[in-house]
Amino acid sequence: MISFKSEGRSVQTINNFLLSLGISNSIIFILLIAAVVLYFYQLHKASSFANRKKRLLDVSFHLIDHPVIIFSDNYQVICANDQVQKYINIRRGDSIKEISTLPFIRIENVWKTLEELVEIYKKTAKETLYLTEVRIKTHIEEERPVNIHISGSCIEESIQYIGIAIFDISDQLELSKIHYQNITTGLPNHNKAIADIGLMAHKMLAVNKKFAVAIISIDHFLEIISTIGYTQSLTMVSTIGKYLQKISHQNNLQLYHMTSNNFLLLIPEIDTVEESRKIVDTYKADCEQLLHNKNDSLQFTISAGISFYPHNAVENLINSAYHALSLATEQGLGYTVIAAQDQMGKKKPISIEYSEIKNALEREQFTLYYQPIYKTGNHTIVSAEALIRWEHPTKGIIPPDQFLPLVEKTGFMKSMSEYVTREAIKQLATWNTLGFQKIQLAINLSMREFESADYPMLLDALLGKYKVNTAQLKVEITENIAMANETYSTKQFAKLKKLGIEISLDDFGTGYSSFSMLESFPINTVKIDRGFVTDMIQNKDHYIIVKAMIAMTHALGIKVIAEGIENSATATALQELGCDYMQGYHLGKPMPVFEFQELIRSERQVLKTDDIIILETET
Repeated sequence: MISFKSEGRSVQTINNFLLSLGISNSIIFILLIAAVVLYFYQLHKASSFANRKKRLLDVSFHLIDHPVIIFSDNYQVICANDQVQKYINIRRGDSIKEISTLPFIRIENVWKTLEELVEIYKKTAKETLYLTEVRIKTHIEEERPVNIHISGSCIEESIQYIGIAIFDISDQLELSKIHYQNITTGLPNHNKAIADIGLMAHKMLAVNKKFAVAIISIDHFLEIISTIGYTQSLTMVSTIGKYLQKISHQNNLQLYHMTSNNFLLLIPEIDTVEESRKIVDTYKADCEQLLHNKNDSLQFTISAGISFYPHNAVENLINSAYHALSLATEQGLGYTVIAAQDQMGKKKPISIEYSEIKNALEREQFTLYYQPIYKTGNHTIVSAEALIRWEHPTKGIIPPDQFLPLVEKTGFMKSMSEYVTREAIKQLATWNTLGFQKIQLAINLSMREFESADYPMLLDALLGKYKVNTAQLKVEITENIAMANETYSTKQFAKLKKLGIEISLDDFGTGYSSFSMLESFPINTVKIDRGFVTDMIQNKDHYIIVKAMIAMTHALGIKVIAEGIENSATATALQELGCDYMQGYHLGKPMPVFEFQELIRSERQVLKTDDIIILETET
């Protein structure tokens, strides 16, 4: 019998098996020779396939227009594209630990090497580490603003490969600078003020402090221009700007150049209205003296209007300050005026024509604002409600209560609902691409959309087109609409649920639903109507109703959102009652996308590594 030496038992086992079948030794030998040849052929084929894949990877890497480098867990470079060469001279097979020209990354005022960041990622990150708006510097180039993504491939919880992608954001920051900067003085402009006021309210809320918004203006500016000329008038404005910039740096204030002769000061951490008045009065007097020193032939006066948070809602702070300024100027008071929210009066309804609705839809004048929804307890943003606004070219921002009734009457509601749905899903896709931690967006369904049999298919198509996870979208339907036809609502809810979309019952408590009906609906959350929440501290009956709603809804396994929170006392009471989520102007107003993104960044929801978060936010 022919035998073959082997360290294992597999060859001998096969040999015995074949003999048991009556196959001769010579045939066994031939078969074994064929098996060896086939083995080496397959090995060569696999190697060729691997080489083809490696060449394909190299080709695809060179087509990527931003620097990308991949290396193994022992820091040996597997591949790097041509774009990497602008930051580092590196080739396949090199070891990152042995290269002396690695770039440095500055996060705030702390410099880290690329190797140090990777070590942090390996210790703490689970998926991808996002470093936003950091600076990178090499031995041959000045600092450049970049975003950096670090991601790994894990096998059995051990990182095998690590990839780094570097995105140059110089052009983006330049465009942002134009958007946020006053051309005349170079100071932050009104766009930046709007964004920062929302963030300031959030910060002051966290430390239970108040702040003021002050508009400081040179009186009779048009008359001054006609007397001393435009150029010299701009010199006067520049003088005021430089002084206010100096004192803002010295006193932890934030300064903005709003219009030609108007400046805005954000005054944080004040305790009383009188305190803000004294601060602004001092600056006003100093500004008048500076102008007099520049040109003593004229009598310059300064007026100022102040609005105070939380006396005014966040979205009304600038308007209130301008209203106070108007009163001071018109009445020649010569001193600051505090604008309370009730001084603004009721807004006059805006006249809107049928044709304007049609044109607005065609010209995409509508936009989405986002109001954050916080998880009770740890005060983190978990979702947001997408709310439509009309950016009219001549009438400014028009709130939905002034145009939605006309939209409904003129038959454009279906088109508008489809617009909101599409834009919300597109925005989710954008945030996912930019690396924001995934949050959920809630969109409101009208009666017309809810009754449309095609709407679930539209949602499914848009989610697939933009590659957005269905769990990131929630639809809100008012209680009255849902209860109008319980049988039909159950069918529509089932279609949405089948897609994986969460459902929220809005304005809960205002209709005629019962908790037994809720049990038959696949509802994820109910949103208690603001009419019960806003005054629940003063109104004992409303407090009892809210308490009962939370307890009974929880008994059905449904989460609760309270909307209309306008003060800390209400927020505290809801937390004590076990409310799951909170929404309201006290926590965050509806805000444009760029402002909401800044809020998310301030909430530390971009980065997923505690070490880097600390570095990015320390001052």
